[in-house]
Amino acid sequence: MGSDTESDLAVLVCSANVGNAEPTSESFGEMVPNDGEIEGPLANTKYPVDVDGAAKARASLNRPGKKFDIIVIGMQEAAFSEKKTIRKSPDHGEGGALDGSNRGAESSERSDSNDHHGVVETVNDGVSEILKEGEKGKSKLFRKVVKANMIVRGLTTSQTYRAPALRNSATSRVYENAAVRSGSYDTRKFLKLIEERCPSYGMVTSKLRGEMRLIVLALKDLTNEISDVYIAGENTGIGSVLANKGGIIATFDLRGTRLSFMTCHLEAHEGATHYTNRNKNLAEIFAGAKTDPNYNLHDATIISHHMFVCGDLNYRIKFGESGPTARKKSVKRNLKVKANGVFSKPMTSDLSSRPPPLLDESDIEEKPLIEEKTSKEPPSPSSANLANGSHFARAKALVEAEDWKTLNDGDELAMALKKKECLAGFTTLPCNFPPTFKVARGEGYQYNEKRTPSYTDRILWKSADGMADNVVPFLYEPCPDFITSDHKPIRGGYSVKMNRGPPGQTSSPAKTALAKHSERQVHLLVSDIKCTNLPIMDAGVMGGLSDPYILFVSSPKPMLWKQAWPSTKVIKKNLNPVWQQDMHLTLDQDACKDDSLNGAMLFMTVMDEDFSSGDDVIGTVALNLNDLCSTTTPFATQTTEISRPVLRNGQQQFGMLECTISSAYLTAKETKAFLKIAKRKVRSKTRHTSITNKIFALLPF
Repeated sequence: MGSDTESDLAVLVCSANVGNAEPTSESFGEMVPNDGEIEGPLANTKYPVDVDGAAKARASLNRPGKKFDIIVIGMQEAAFSEKKTIRKSPDHGEGGALDGSNRGAESSERSDSNDHHGVVETVNDGVSEILKEGEKGKSKLFRKVVKANMIVRGLTTSQTYRAPALRNSATSRVYENAAVRSGSYDTRKFLKLIEERCPSYGMVTSKLRGEMRLIVLALKDLTNEISDVYIAGENTGIGSVLANKGGIIATFDLRGTRLSFMTCHLEAHEGATHYTNRNKNLAEIFAGAKTDPNYNLHDATIISHHMFVCGDLNYRIKFGESGPTARKKSVKRNLKVKANGVFSKPMTSDLSSRPPPLLDESDIEEKPLIEEKTSKEPPSPSSANLANGSHFARAKALVEAEDWKTLNDGDELAMALKKKECLAGFTTLPCNFPPTFKVARGEGYQYNEKRTPSYTDRILWKSADGMADNVVPFLYEPCPDFITSDHKPIRGGYSVKMNRGPPGQTSSPAKTALAKHSERQVHLLVSDIKCTNLPIMDAGVMGGLSDPYILFVSSPKPMLWKQAWPSTKVIKKNLNPVWQQDMHLTLDQDACKDDSLNGAMLFMTVMDEDFSSGDDVIGTVALNLNDLCSTTTPFATQTTEISRPVLRNGQQQFGMLECTISSAYLTAKETKAFLKIAKRKVRSKTRHTSITNKIFALLPF
């Protein structure tokens, strides 16, 4: 049973830094609800989402039997070996039998990539509580060896499971015996947990890349509607080679909607350099993990109708103002400090379980925000920062005060989105809950003083042009009782409106009838085309400028593809080109017949001509064809002014594109009259691939 509206699907996105430790079934259940049921998470959440449409979505979904239609699980540091404890014997001491927690095929099978040359037989996965005190140092060394091996595994091989029928079209095939098919212990363990936790779901795709994993599930009765499943990854570890950092992207089509999901693990640590590198990591992943071979010029942020990004993004909390004055201001704003002695107790998972008492200004003046064990006076900001190299004390104070607003104001990711330094066009909810990092492995929130408590684990989404209202978040919360990691997982629930309903349902009968008219085709006239502030793409010896032209790319591909894409002429050595021509585009009649133009996209891709190394992509403006052609009256002309930033790899620093687009449903006789509105010479030619580009297309890099 999916979401209430036939064209809306409920999507659950889960992200967990597993800590390279084997999760217990209880911890896994903290993140993934039993058989995907929605009622439990909504009934038990302590942090309800308060955005437009969220209450309505919850009301329609929060009842017995409702399940998420799609479950996506992204994991980082999700590689581990089988844990075995030694059972002492009176006769054999510690050399006797191994009492493993997993038996049979799971304990006997092991992939070559998991062979640690003898080390693996005594590996502890990081849950040190099962070891004696004398063994803890040894287990730490073993964990490092295992971690190094898992990272190298990303260099040599990556495991991908996808039901064979799902490669291009899906069937209801599920993952029975999936745990046995996979070679590595950790993969078998995750698949077994999923099989037990989500019996109503079939697997769309699953990929392991070094320490990163991405698993996509769908209800069994929905899998036969899924097609064009693609998955790719990119490493951003040391030298952009090691797979301890990077990302995995999966893309598939469902009911005329292209959905993409990315899990990623970005550069760690605090500081401006690491912040900049995290922004670069995201662009590198988008650039390297191209999923759809039909659109090799475009990254997933461009070709997707809806894209979700989750993972350990490692963005930290950074305060611009510090000291007693700043702490006082934050508490004044919230007035929710606990009354029973500030911070005298460790943080637990029930931070919002009871309403906090209110304090007046006299309480704020008299009571220090930080309680020192060695002194009654609060430490100075400088001494606190010198002690732990972070804003730990201030962040901890804000967490205890439940001052989520001030914490979010210092969030690096929120700053980056506002400045458009990464993930251009993406949206995320504010984190109105305790930071998910860095905590002791166990229940609740006990923060490590060596790190500033931060919202490192996040979920964001982006919708295509004209589709922003089609995604409504209704759940966003951490999982405080996940015990095997120094991160707390996060999960989000989203109602996503599909471009089409179930098979046989038509969303726009009037427009479909118009598009199916045997004599009419969709015509576009693109005029007043210009770009401003394009980046320099050519080296100084080549002029130090760019040689731009624009490709007109359609999705679905057959709408405009005729051995090549239509294009403008090349303007040599110009960063602010103005094309003295108008483009006439005719959409393929057959391609427009299927449920009108719902979901159809026009990508205006700015290219740089380069004879020496093949043409380069400068960036793309993605436009909703359904909105450009919204008229249902024959011969009526619709005109749309376009002024958009040129985007590439989630970045917005490649200039602006402006044009005017006129559209109409026309017969052959009406086309001539339509073209008379052109202000310049009309061009409708496709750009034939140059010999240089053909050669470079054949090269293996």
